[in-house]
Amino acid sequence: MTVERPGAAVTAASHTGFLTLGIVLIGANLRAPITALGPVLPDIQTDLHLDGAQAGLLNALPLLTFGVLSLVAPGLGRRFGLERALGCALAALVVGSVVRSVAVPGAIWGGTVLLSAGIAVGNVLLPGLVKRDFAERAAGRIGLYAAAMAGTAALASGLAVPIAHTLGLGWRWAIGIWALFACASLLVWLPQLTGQQHHLPSKGRAGGVAASPWKHPVGWQVSIFFVLQSLVFYSLIDWFGTYGATIGLSPETAGFALLVYQLVAIATNLGGAPLIRRFADQRLVGFVCGLLLLVGTVGLFLWPRFAIVWLIGGGFGAGLSMVTSLSLFALRTRDHHQASALSSMAQCIGYLGAAAGPFLVGVLHDASHGWGLPFMLLIASSALVMVFGTLAGRARFIETDLSRRAPSGARGGQRMGSGSATG
Repeated sequence: MTVERPGAAVTAASHTGFLTLGIVLIGANLRAPITALGPVLPDIQTDLHLDGAQAGLLNALPLLTFGVLSLVAPGLGRRFGLERALGCALAALVVGSVVRSVAVPGAIWGGTVLLSAGIAVGNVLLPGLVKRDFAERAAGRIGLYAAAMAGTAALASGLAVPIAHTLGLGWRWAIGIWALFACASLLVWLPQLTGQQHHLPSKGRAGGVAASPWKHPVGWQVSIFFVLQSLVFYSLIDWFGTYGATIGLSPETAGFALLVYQLVAIATNLGGAPLIRRFADQRLVGFVCGLLLLVGTVGLFLWPRFAIVWLIGGGFGAGLSMVTSLSLFALRTRDHHQASALSSMAQCIGYLGAAAGPFLVGVLHDASHGWGLPFMLLIASSALVMVFGTLAGRARFIETDLSRRAPSGARGGQRMGSGSATG
């Protein structure tokens, strides 16, 4: 009979707790450097002499970088291991945040690309790491780091204007201060870099050949759902400050409204994970995601004086959409290898598509000298979230190669952590 030593149990629990903290901190760094930009974008435009199209491109640049490098991130996981690849991602965030805030011509563009590269790696590899190490509790851990991601994103939006104006530090400090948080997170993650590294396999694995999500309808449904909800989220984050000025809101009020928008999203991240587990599939959840976003975008356009009300409704939709999107990477796959592949595909397509949102909003606003066309884009995208959220929410999997698939009886009754949709 094997007797478990108390010391070993304590050590394992300590490692699990420290790993969870590291995962949450990495998640907390994946949005703040981006959302800090929107509230001070008017200051940046004035200081750097950017027109609407250039400002839209600056907003879109992180999303373009996410999309391109999402295809590269699994290769980094294979070559260096998940833990070290994520450590390098945090280091890129530190350096990129510093570079883009210095007063050197072109630095804001180069720094934005570098920090966005770090975020891209974290975006793709973190869901696979969670599915691997917390197989039966994946939804809970995803909800935690999604809430941390939304929480720091909200703080970054809410604090940007006070840092720049109230404290008089300017927009460079407002967007550069997040390098300190990324640096602290990297220090917490350092112990993970010295232990055994877990590498993603290059091809296949014992027991079956993983089906490519690029060749499966479920992969496309999840990816299109991801792109549409991301397009609405980032467009509102990046342009509400400018829109708020046209409807009579001060920069401080607009920043506070964005803070509320994201605080609501945080609460929804935390509440959404257990809600997702209660359903046999996620069709209703996906439909409600789009409905809430539709109500928010229509309300902002037609009744802007109640902007805070519509942002609260949109915040529920944004938070539920994000945690559902991240959960679908695990829910629609059989193991963490396939989850990383779906995460890579969805975020490649999703962020390349979502990058068009902030850019098109800037172009359409300049072309029409108004907000009608930009809001038509957001309203149409929100309506399509309902459609593709419902399709992606069906209890289906990206199946393995038919010739090497396990017998159907052997797959029954799996929980979310091992790839089922029931959670």
